[in-house]
Amino acid sequence: MSTALAGCGSDEEVTESPAVTKTPRSAPQDTSPGVGVYLGNDQTLTEWENWFGRSVDYYSFTLFRDSWADYRIENWPLEIDIQSIVSDRQPIVTFSMFPKGADLVQVAAGEFTEKYRQLAVDMIDNGLSDAHLRFGAEFNGNWSPGTAVSRPELFVDAWKEIVSTMRSVSKSAFNFVWAPDIYRRQLDPLKAYPGDEWVNEVGLTFYDKGACYPYPDQCHGDCLRRHRSCTWKQLLEGRGANFGLNFWAEFAREHGKPLVFPEYGVMARDWPTPGGGDNPRFFRNFNRWMTENEDVVGWHNTWSFTNGPSYVGPAREHESTEYPHFPDSSETFRQLFGNPDTNSSS
Repeated sequence: MSTALAGCGSDEEVTESPAVTKTPRSAPQDTSPGVGVYLGNDQTLTEWENWFGRSVDYYSFTLFRDSWADYRIENWPLEIDIQSIVSDRQPIVTFSMFPKGADLVQVAAGEFTEKYRQLAVDMIDNGLSDAHLRFGAEFNGNWSPGTAVSRPELFVDAWKEIVSTMRSVSKSAFNFVWAPDIYRRQLDPLKAYPGDEWVNEVGLTFYDKGACYPYPDQCHGDCLRRHRSCTWKQLLEGRGANFGLNFWAEFAREHGKPLVFPEYGVMARDWPTPGGGDNPRFFRNFNRWMTENEDVVGWHNTWSFTNGPSYVGPAREHESTEYPHFPDSSETFRQLFGNPDTNSSS
């Protein structure tokens, strides 16, 4: 990576360098929840924001996990200078609780304390002292590397070890995002709640996908609306176990935590778990729901990977040849959350 980074010392020794002096971040333009984006290709950010009509309030990074070296900031998958991104955008950082070859038992036992201390130092030294940290995401699913399924107590012990280590570093002001999948999946997620003192935000993953899809090839009009309305109802009310948007809003209120959305969006119809395709109603429904729950909603970050099945944005930045562009969803997202009067829509 060609970007200049502060504090990139040896992996064997943690050194705290003078932190980057940060320009105060721009406040959102109104009292609406902040909006962010994950693109997976930072070089497209300028063009995406030109299309959006303004800078996003949040920007999301995801770290690789092949080895602990991937957690060092000089090895983050960045295409542009990190300070140019975080100077006026709140950073959201998603990472696994451990890399390949390690396990949750070792994390809980404190074997990687210095690795997490170094991660905290790197971020503080490079202007990410107040980043929103999402690790162990979707822990209530058996696909998550740090899954809590069948071992919620171990997950909680590992969570506390990471949080206590990173909080102990001077000048840290991290926001720790406890991030289940919206539904119950293979574990009641509440069994893996670490306690209010260990969590800053409750953050959900959800998409316009699920049991009400796929819809038939010749499904249009009322047929399509029925399938999409069925999915939205499940997202609101949950699937049997009552884990849905309404449940989580009440949970966040009861615990005095902002409810945030670090990963969400529309989904391609031919994704392995089929989605609703180009569904602008999804964003309109979600915006209405956030307005109704504005007392508890903090921010939302659409997972708009330029090469993925959920991209919203200008068609010229859509890199996938496997999944279609969603022009109607993109325009609705821009109209609801951006400043569309300042730019072209293409």
